[in-house]
Amino acid sequence: MTGLKFEADGFSVTYGAENVVLLAKEFALLRFLYDHRNQVFTREQLLDHVWPLEYPVERTVDDHVYRLRKKLRRWSGLSIRTVRGLGYKLVLEQSEKRLQPSLNDPQMNEAVHTLLRRYHLLGQGTSLLTLAAQEEQLGFELNPWYRIYARFVQADIAWFLEEKDIPAAEILFWCLLLYWATGPVTPYTVQQCERVLSTGALPPPHARELRRLNILEALVENGETERAAALLPETHDIVEREGLDGFVLPVAVLEVYLCLSAGRLNKVREQFERVEVMLEEMPYLRERGRYTIFKGLWHLREGNAEEAEKLMDEGIDILHTAGQELMKIKAVCQIIRYLEMHCPHERLEHKYKRIYERLDRENRLSVLRPKLASWLEHALDTV
Repeated sequence: MTGLKFEADGFSVTYGAENVVLLAKEFALLRFLYDHRNQVFTREQLLDHVWPLEYPVERTVDDHVYRLRKKLRRWSGLSIRTVRGLGYKLVLEQSEKRLQPSLNDPQMNEAVHTLLRRYHLLGQGTSLLTLAAQEEQLGFELNPWYRIYARFVQADIAWFLEEKDIPAAEILFWCLLLYWATGPVTPYTVQQCERVLSTGALPPPHARELRRLNILEALVENGETERAAALLPETHDIVEREGLDGFVLPVAVLEVYLCLSAGRLNKVREQFERVEVMLEEMPYLRERGRYTIFKGLWHLREGNAEEAEKLMDEGIDILHTAGQELMKIKAVCQIIRYLEMHCPHERLEHKYKRIYERLDRENRLSVLRPKLASWLEHALDTV
């Protein structure tokens, strides 16, 4: 990939022997992205740089990117990529990568992945995605797990349905969790979890997480609290025996949800104290957001709708700020389900259903979830 040549007089761009004439703002946008290639810019930042002193909407950026992609699609080696939850970046696939010695520096790659692991543990999705998006510019090789996880945390169902390079057993796990987390849990969802576990096809770490954490939460949400409670001691045992420190706080937050759904309100108070102490030591945003929402549900159960709404909104906002798109969708689904099953409240049900509808539109859930369900059925039939 050689460089692009820009001719401002006629808004033309040349690559090799090929020339394309653009509209003025298409030209300005492409030039800005090219001058800052491999850097991610939000729509707001692009509006500020390309449309200064004007008042277009964010959709303007999307429309211009769409037209640029159409006009430049025959130029291999150049692409304007969407970085979900962040914005856009222009990427040139060229030999520059070989000039970055850090690519072959084990210490540099270990340092970057240590940072990624920490961001993951702390629930800082936005930080993790920002670092992962700068792979080419910073000169490191993103390992396969984080390449997948970056898509997962953004609820990027389309990518998982189209990706061909992930082993079948690996992608089965991620697709199952995407389906579970983006809509209401039903008996069918629980059955899918059980079917996946019964195949024995999952890699051991994924099988352990599904069996000891995810399926318990699915059971709680489906109203099978007694069954979840019966499985919980074994989960505690394994977490302690195998030293699974990363599971300790998520399991404690899950136990809050279980006690709430089972109506054990006195037990909930004890769990609140325990989790709040843990959050002081382990300030994980993902768990803090979820815990705040569950505390809101408890206030609703106690008849304090005003405080409940405040806490639920705060929890959703924590997940949003942390870049936890998938967890935010899951949390809204859980609020709606809890209201329907335990604390009917017409105004709040309407409010959170409207929030889910917006998330549905933004993530194309109504279109992609049926495809995901069909994919899962086919995958399980062929395992």
